[in-house]
Amino acid sequence: MTGEQDRSRLARPHHWSFAVGRVAGIEIRVHVSFLVLVALFVAAAPEAGVESALVSVGWLVAIFSCVVVHELSHCFVARSRGAQVDEILLFPLGGVSKLRKLPESPQDEFAIAIVGPMTSIVLGVLAAALCMATGHSLLPLDFVSGSWLARLAWLNLILGAFNLLPAFPLDGGRVLRSLLERDRDLETATRVATRVGHVLAGGLMIAGFLFDVWLLLIGLFVYLGASAEEAATIVHARLRGHRVREAMAPASVLDPSASRDAPVVDVDAALDDDVLELVEAAPGHAVVVHANGEVVGALRLEDIVRLATTPSQAAPS
Repeated sequence: MTGEQDRSRLARPHHWSFAVGRVAGIEIRVHVSFLVLVALFVAAAPEAGVESALVSVGWLVAIFSCVVVHELSHCFVARSRGAQVDEILLFPLGGVSKLRKLPESPQDEFAIAIVGPMTSIVLGVLAAALCMATGHSLLPLDFVSGSWLARLAWLNLILGAFNLLPAFPLDGGRVLRSLLERDRDLETATRVATRVGHVLAGGLMIAGFLFDVWLLLIGLFVYLGASAEEAATIVHARLRGHRVREAMAPASVLDPSASRDAPVVDVDAALDDDVLELVEAAPGHAVVVHANGEVVGALRLEDIVRLATTPSQAAPS
């Protein structure tokens, strides 16, 4: 599974990951849990020995190289639409593009979401054409043995098709949300897309119980991802138009010793993704609020959440 995009509303750096490279200024990071997948591929090597293990790991690298290309397509289109791209994070079930300041229009979300599956399908078609041109067969479908071109063809075609499922937060779910936004607000469209994602995730989990544990894990991930995205989007939507002064508390709530080293924000700054991330990363989830160089208050995560979760306080869009 791949193709997710994170709006980075309350995102923190991934401490349990390490960098493996950089493409066009975009850092590629691998979550430490990925090492478990490497161990599984080595253990599943068809023959004992170092050579067979290296071939299995090589196939794993090929798989996730396709995932990286898929994610880079999201990143490049997002950049062209005004977004900032932090990184691509790889984990055992796929990849996530960390996007900051994602453009708000449904048209932009559609373009950014749809390009990932389309890229995977194009890669699959190219691999299939090369496979047949070199005299290899695409059948039977086999991810363990046979031509790597045939395996890469099926991998990318399945990856592209799977990510087109309207299961939020997969790419297809984001496409669905962008279409729903034509006659609904962002919050309502997200809620509908989330419910569809929950239903499809439930189907995957049932299939996982019956057939394959990987489907169970993917279904669980989709379900939790949809719920997390719904909550984060609601915060994002309800804070739009608000300023720091509307959520700040008196400066007295800060520990004087801690406040000396706390980050500082301006009282009239927008409550955007950058401020949210700064507050969440700060010690005690609180920062100092300044006005004309003077301390006038404190901004705490709990106060931001309180503002965002009170519908009557939502700013007009």
